[in-house]
Amino acid sequence: MSKYFIGLMTGTSADSIDGCVVDFSNGFELIYSESNNLEKNYKSKYEEAIKKGFKKKEDDEIVLELEESLNKSSVKLVKNLLDEIDTSLISGIGFPGQTMFHDTERSYQIGCAQFLADEVGIKVIHDFRNYDMQKGGLGAPLVPEFHKYLFAESNKRKVIFNIGGISNGTYLDGEDIKVASDVGPGNCLIDLVAMRDFGMPYDEDGNIAATGQIDQRLLNSLLDKIRTKSYPRADDKSFYYNLDELKSDKPENLLATLSELTALCISDFCHFCDMPGEILLHGGGTKNNFLMERLEKNIGSSLRFTDHFIPSKFVESAAFAYLAYLKRGLLVEPRR
Repeated sequence: MSKYFIGLMTGTSADSIDGCVVDFSNGFELIYSESNNLEKNYKSKYEEAIKKGFKKKEDDEIVLELEESLNKSSVKLVKNLLDEIDTSLISGIGFPGQTMFHDTERSYQIGCAQFLADEVGIKVIHDFRNYDMQKGGLGAPLVPEFHKYLFAESNKRKVIFNIGGISNGTYLDGEDIKVASDVGPGNCLIDLVAMRDFGMPYDEDGNIAATGQIDQRLLNSLLDKIRTKSYPRADDKSFYYNLDELKSDKPENLLATLSELTALCISDFCHFCDMPGEILLHGGGTKNNFLMERLEKNIGSSLRFTDHFIPSKFVESAAFAYLAYLKRGLLVEPRR
């Protein structure tokens, strides 16, 4: 059997869908990658649905519309990837869908794996989160196993962070995963305020936040709530969206404060892991220069990114190709 797999990813930032073709024959080789924007209103509809709490597509028209949109975007991206490689080489597609709700008891994603399999004629591995929970895991984060595969080295302590909508961290001690946990908000609150107060999908390069002042009282209030949560854990985005304190007389101050919040949550996990010698970062948050400056200041050491090995943007999609390769989800076969 070929060891070529496709991985897809639509994270909690809900702005794009990433995909890649990976060959695991001799460790890891990224063959081809591509990222496409999701439909124009997808992100705003997704955030509206998240605020409602747990809703299935059968019970909510917006969730159903989101799934139909995601299905189309997923098929389009996979077909684009297949234009670059012989389809017969692909052994499977890792398709995590879009998480709508997640806690320690249930996890719900949209995205129809059967539809994708039928449209592209390739088997699809999906429902990774519920599969992990049935095996005794938390269902999130799922990238740590891939972090270990790529970055573990004997006698070295490392923390690898993915800064997406939610931030999560993997603490590696040699070849072992010591702790893998969501650690706090990543981009989700920054994006929420950027759209609500500035009509922008995100704060590009952190330029707006850089003009603001950190509101220490607000920051402490938010930290008090988040620091009641222990590690390891799996966070649901709705917890952060439902925080009452997301208001300020000056929205640029709020963005500065939320950027500091993300940086401190990541720093907290580093201290929890006794400040390993190497800290690696990937995910959309690494493009926010102000956030990176605050993180470097709070950690007290220079930051490194995964791009020397794999482009930051495609770590998660490659991770789901890897989980498909390991068969860590449910399998559906194409019906035609």
